[in-house]
Amino acid sequence: MTRCPPAFRSAFPGLALLVLVAVVPGPAGAVPVFARKYQTSCTTCHSIFPKLNPFGEAFRLNGYRMPAETEEMVKEKPVSMGSDRQKDMFPDMLYPSSLPGGAPFAMNMKLTSLWSKSTDDTGVHKVSGDFQFPQEVNLFAAGTLGDNFGFLGEVTFGELADGGGEAEIEHAQLNIDSPFGPLNLVHFRIGKIAPNVFDGFQEMWIMTDNGMDTLFAYNPIGIQGGTGLGEDGAGVSLPGLVRGVEMYGVTKHRLFYTLGVAQPILGEGPNGTFGANGSKDFYGRLDYKFGGMGLDGDTTGIALPPENWREKSLRVGVLGYTGNGKDVAFDVADEAGAAFIMEDRRYNRVGVFASAIFRDLNVFGVYLHGTDKLALLDPETSEVLDLSTRPYDAWFVQGDYVIKPPFQASLRYEHLKPADHSAPSMRFLNTNFSILARANIKFMLEYRRALGDPGDYTFATVLRFAM
Repeated sequence: MTRCPPAFRSAFPGLALLVLVAVVPGPAGAVPVFARKYQTSCTTCHSIFPKLNPFGEAFRLNGYRMPAETEEMVKEKPVSMGSDRQKDMFPDMLYPSSLPGGAPFAMNMKLTSLWSKSTDDTGVHKVSGDFQFPQEVNLFAAGTLGDNFGFLGEVTFGELADGGGEAEIEHAQLNIDSPFGPLNLVHFRIGKIAPNVFDGFQEMWIMTDNGMDTLFAYNPIGIQGGTGLGEDGAGVSLPGLVRGVEMYGVTKHRLFYTLGVAQPILGEGPNGTFGANGSKDFYGRLDYKFGGMGLDGDTTGIALPPENWREKSLRVGVLGYTGNGKDVAFDVADEAGAAFIMEDRRYNRVGVFASAIFRDLNVFGVYLHGTDKLALLDPETSEVLDLSTRPYDAWFVQGDYVIKPPFQASLRYEHLKPADHSAPSMRFLNTNFSILARANIKFMLEYRRALGDPGDYTFATVLRFAM
């Protein structure tokens, strides 16, 4: 890969600091843009899209560039914006850049037929073969801008039952890759991003249709602490997407780190601002990979099989997320029906991650411990009536197995012990069978069941394709 000249690299730390100062005061899948750019199959990077194989993980962490990339690897030649001679003349001349050689757009579509049973205070509700055609359409823009910049954008369209629809910007980020120091040691991402603190288990990086709700959808708000999963807009355990600035990198081929600062995940501020208070969330993660391909794609001294999803490796890591929800008010009521206001004045999440690959089997999981400092306020005077710290625990383990390259299966168990001990623990079983009809066309059968009473479930047949 082409590197920056020393003049640019020495100037960049100051520029990066300015960007950080200026900014500080869920789910993408396969992006066929890169298949066209390198004229290769989706399975070069995916064991089954959107799940990445070891090479695809290195490609992503390298800023959507091939490890040790050369000009010959790029089949869709970029449009040059300047000459290489300008690199040696920077900053007296503009540093040259490039634009993607083709239209950097792609689409991902999901068609779902759904059977389900759910239970609430009004009774039991069943759905039989609900044709959600389409359930979701994702439009992507992605590519690289010269040697050290890249971008990723995603707009998701979801159709509603009344025939209308809604759109959401899921990703809008600028990547700054290896601007100084050794290759891959430092990367920056700025915008609306899926934070790398959830690398490997956030919805955009797993093969199943359902994500880990026990980690990402737990609602910690309640008189005695959270009782279970929440609705949209309620307090959340972990954010699948954040608005922020992130730094990450790989050193010694196997040690991965990430540090980020993000807009608070709770509440909206006055006058259309994104944050309800002046604080920021902070997160970090540190991983090490034993065996297999290096996290930067290094294969020195390793004999890899032709089946690129196979290797013998173990990746382990620790992660953390913290933030302040002061001034974000939630309506709560006690058992007698009296109304109060509650704030989550400090939420802390710490966890451990492990992923083992042994030939065709990948077993991975997360254990997460969370605490929430909940303030109970009088709705009339805003006086603090009670201040308590409520802990909860959540974990999952999942196994993905490649039966034959077109046929793959997955089994996951999730467990959530809410902070409110009067509420029962929540346990879920999720199983998936997928068929790759083509490298970019996938058919899935997926069943998810809540274990225990009342035993609610969903069963979905999903057709998903990318172009």
